[in-house]
Amino acid sequence: MIGKDDVIRIQKELTDLEPPVLSVYADVNPAKPENANRAWALRVKNSVKALELPREVEKRALEAVELERQPEARSLAMFVTADGKAAHVVRHALHVDLPVVDLANGRVDARWGDPYVTPLAYALDEYERAAVVWLHGGGWRFFEVFLGEIEEHGSVFSDVAPDLWSELQTFDVGKVRAVAESRTTGNRDWYARRMESAAHRHAKHLAQLVDRAVTQMGVERLVLMGHEEATKTFADLLPRRAREMIVAHVSDLPTSGASPAHVLEKVQPALDEAERAAELALLERIREQPGVWGLDPTLLALGEGRLSVLVAPWELDARVWRADTGLLAGTAETAAALCQDGDPEEVALRDVIVDACTAVVTRLEFASGAPAELLRDEMGGLAGLTRW
Repeated sequence: MIGKDDVIRIQKELTDLEPPVLSVYADVNPAKPENANRAWALRVKNSVKALELPREVEKRALEAVELERQPEARSLAMFVTADGKAAHVVRHALHVDLPVVDLANGRVDARWGDPYVTPLAYALDEYERAAVVWLHGGGWRFFEVFLGEIEEHGSVFSDVAPDLWSELQTFDVGKVRAVAESRTTGNRDWYARRMESAAHRHAKHLAQLVDRAVTQMGVERLVLMGHEEATKTFADLLPRRAREMIVAHVSDLPTSGASPAHVLEKVQPALDEAERAAELALLERIREQPGVWGLDPTLLALGEGRLSVLVAPWELDARVWRADTGLLAGTAETAAALCQDGDPEEVALRDVIVDACTAVVTRLEFASGAPAELLRDEMGGLAGLTRW
């Protein structure tokens, strides 16, 4: 799994690429019938051969494809650099789809020249880390989720004594809420009150461990998995910052020894739903607060540096016009008015949108599913939240 240190290393690796570079992005998702029997490899090879590359670059690229047997990932990013007679290959297989990649023709995007690192760099910068806390009696489990991968971190609860788990099992943590409301109720005997107090104390300790872990890992979304009463009670014990990260309560799995892959399969729909909900909320905020939408108005506001956030559909097929000043516009007429000496140039929006946002410190968000439909059908395909 790609950890925080790995992100820094990969970002440096991408920054160090010097042109000319062969950049290849390919859909290699093994779940798709069109990728069966390594059909994706043939598509990549054909795309590479069509570019008329230096012999050594083409040779190294084709060799690298041969070494990629049947990847379990969904996307493959590969870069081949030319260095005299040698050629160096950098590759990354990811368990997610990547934005601003043109896979419409053959599910391969291959380019020669300046390194096209934007899709991979965007994913490393903007994809959110999530955590899953699985509350089950025999010992809770903590997982980190990033870029479609999951990793269990047993160290989070490693210092928890076995008798703590035993006490939590003996007295269901779901009853903690009662002691939080009143620890002196007369209809429970002294032993029950003592066990409730211990359960509350132990669960509070676990809440502190979770809070520390999500802070250290840079987690932004939190899923609690287990019996409903237990997860809701535990949520109340978390510090406010961690509690506000919770995006879903997911029901328990049948066996406590389920693999991380099964845990991811269980929680992924909830994470996807949370992402779509956040995208819809952002679009509604743009419509209700000072915001702009439509291709031309949004690009003009972007060029003026007035946008704090720009929202684009995941499948970004629009073509726009770039003035000789570098400013973007939705029409040739508007772009011509922004030119100083030359004529506007028609470009694919996917090729320029990330750099345009970076230049004016605007956060770029991509929308999928229902939010993308709203963006296309009612908001002209592009929208932005204004700073002023």
